[in-house]
Amino acid sequence: MIRVGRLGRPNGLSGFLGLYVEDEDLISFAPGSIVFVGDRPLTVRELRRGKKGHEVAFEGISDREGAEMLRANDVLVHERRELDDNEFWPEDLIGLSVRPGGGEVIAVAHGSAQDRLVIERDDDRFEVPFVQALVPIVDLEQGYVEIREIDGLSSPLDR
Repeated sequence: MIRVGRLGRPNGLSGFLGLYVEDEDLISFAPGSIVFVGDRPLTVRELRRGKKGHEVAFEGISDREGAEMLRANDVLVHERRELDDNEFWPEDLIGLSVRPGGGEVIAVAHGSAQDRLVIERDDDRFEVPFVQALVPIVDLEQGYVEIREIDGLSSPLDR
């Protein structure tokens, strides 16, 4: 099972919940699609744009109380969407070596503007925005990423 989103708080009285999802994964929430919350299959009734993002409602969940029971759960699917060129699954990036300067990608931090690679080098950690200008090469076959270092970019994060 693959995580494609997370359910937020109920919105309104008709069973809608906030949905934390990457725009690319919205395809998993087309009306009629089946997703899983835990091991429970749910059919998407409606997906709409809300004040702070997206909201989703499921068949059989028609009130706020029912929606509250689903709050704060991950939404899972059996199959992933096809990736576009220069897109990567976060788990494929973790463990890649960093060139130049050494180090290893230990996590991917998701942000509203862009994702960031969390890099560990010599017991220090720093983040690099995962954008073409700063990470021009990702070579999964060879097992490395190339980063462009900028003064202050590779400063250690507070622990």
